Amino acid sequence: MTTSSNTEAHKLGSEGDPIRQGLFACEPIKELLRRVKLDGRPGPFQSIADATKLAGEGKKEEAKSCLRSVLALPMLETRTQLWVWSGLRELGEQPDPQPAWEILGVVFELPVQGAYDTLAAYQDGSARYLNFSGRAIFWDAPDETIKTLCQALLASTVPAASRAVPRASVSLPNSGMHATFLTRSGMFVIPNPRQLVVDAATSLMKELIRRARAAQGQ
Repeated sequence: MTTSSNTEAHKLGSEGDPIRQGLFACEPIKELLRRVKLDGRPGPFQSIADATKLAGEGKKEEAKSCLRSVLALPMLETRTQLWVWSGLRELGEQPDPQPAWEILGVVFELPVQGAYDTLAAYQDGSARYLNFSGRAIFWDAPDETIKTLCQALLASTVPAASRAVPRASVSLPNSGMHATFLTRSGMFVIPNPRQLVVDAATSLMKELIRRARAAQGQ
């Protein structure tokens, strides 16, 4: 777990904040690579960069193959998997029907004092919480309690999936709460989610805050 504060609080969690945008793991691959530091060593993002280069050279099938090789890596982070699928969709490839709609992550946006808190939970048990005040919690450490809470939030969106609509932009909502679920097929948003979703998001948020305070000795 890491915590962060930002003296320019209006930037963290704002519409143009790259940290917030990265929670959705859906930006065009070229945009992703602009903010990733590569050193030439093998790894998922180097393979994504290699695939982008191949695509730029017109080698579409080779680019797809390169991206698929990333999906075969063990212990692949959920957000990386989502970015890879974003790249594959850019190249015209769609996931198989059965796994296409599996919910791999949820981004929950809550209006607070004219701004928004943003909570993200992923299938692998990682989580992000951006508070409207300018503080953030980044959770990546393996932890069964946090993972269970993340998976509960993902599961809570399933009953409402039928009324979700595609989300084409990660712009801040105009009003109200929003739950966006992240799939291999893209993003889908549920405006004003049911209480089940709100309760699951609140439980994860409270636990992340509790862990952060404990780590700081509060």
